[in-house]
Amino acid sequence: MENFNSKMVSRIVGVSLRQIQYWDERGFIRPSVKHAEGRGTKRLYSFSDLVQLKVVKDLTDYGLSLQKIRRCLSYLKRSFSETGRPLSSLRYLTDGEKLFVLTSDKNKILDVMDRQFVFSLGIGNLVRELNGEVRRIAGNASGPASREIRRVEGKRTVSA
Repeated sequence: MENFNSKMVSRIVGVSLRQIQYWDERGFIRPSVKHAEGRGTKRLYSFSDLVQLKVVKDLTDYGLSLQKIRRCLSYLKRSFSETGRPLSSLRYLTDGEKLFVLTSDKNKILDVMDRQFVFSLGIGNLVRELNGEVRRIAGNASGPASREIRRVEGKRTVSA
């Protein structure tokens, strides 16, 4: 297993040496191989540590504040204790304001900020279902509404 000192971590991940030191001193992301034990001692990081640092860097680049990330990480460590290191073992989505975690159920996404699930909805299935319903109703209906449905159906183009 390869270990990485702070200078290597800084170059690989793209964060300053001071930022790495700050995150360690605050207990946010600590080196798992060797902690600093006073002035002048080296911190040594594992590859898993690099992944965690890179996730935090990317999340901050996307607009999430360190405070939000810290709160989310605290919640994830409690809620996903079996993962050990949630930053390096879970899959994330963000819009710059909120942090979402993909779960094993592809239709459930955890909004970590609000600590509740949001659900994904496959638009492809919805469109197919709606098209079938439109055809069924248009075939049984008459009048202006059915003509409009047939007109819209006639203008459809294949895009997917």
